[in-house]
Amino acid sequence: MTTHGSRCASCGKPLVGSYYVLVDRPERFCPQCIATRPRCSTCGAPLGNHFWELHDGRQQCDACHAVAIYDPRRAQDLFQQTASLLATGMGLQLWVGVAFRLVDAPTMARLRGLVAPGQDTLGLYRRQNHVRVIYVLYGLPMLVFRITAAHEYAHAWQAEHCPLLRNDFLREGHAEWVAYHHLLQLGSHKAAARMLDENHPYQKPLRYLLNLEAQLGVEGVNAYMMRIDD
Repeated sequence: MTTHGSRCASCGKPLVGSYYVLVDRPERFCPQCIATRPRCSTCGAPLGNHFWELHDGRQQCDACHAVAIYDPRRAQDLFQQTASLLATGMGLQLWVGVAFRLVDAPTMARLRGLVAPGQDTLGLYRRQNHVRVIYVLYGLPMLVFRITAAHEYAHAWQAEHCPLLRNDFLREGHAEWVAYHHLLQLGSHKAAARMLDENHPYQKPLRYLLNLEAQLGVEGVNAYMMRIDD
């Protein structure tokens, strides 16, 4: 049965019978577009007849493009806002500091090296001698940019304050815990709740860190991370 005015957000045809939706998105998609259309590189939605192709080959839907960060100066300002909120709100000060760079997909791939198929790298912290840099992929929607920036900032803090930390479960759990709290700082409670979904790649280490926080508090978690020799 067709609902009056209800059309597939991808092909524009009337929806008859079943349809698909994405999490926290109002659009509806027909089964054919779900099965056959190329997907937005950012959100995974079936692309419509009008979409954006970035210079590095990624394709983006209108919804993601409208809120994506492309301007390096804007990205730098947002990163500084994130760094300031994490330093003052969570006690994650960087005494040495870290540079920030907005990069395209080929540059990120070259910096990251080999990864497992299907794993996209949105951000990366790298230290080479005395140079410390956070790289974030350009063209990310605002909220994804903030999550990525916070996650990588946490890795920069770990490198400065937790020199003996080698446990990947704790490293990634702590970084995701920082990103989770940053979303709460921004008032994005729904997005923070999605990070606890069982399908989220860092869900288990994040929950472990949240359990630690329940016992130790935010300052206690940071102190715990600085004591880790693993």
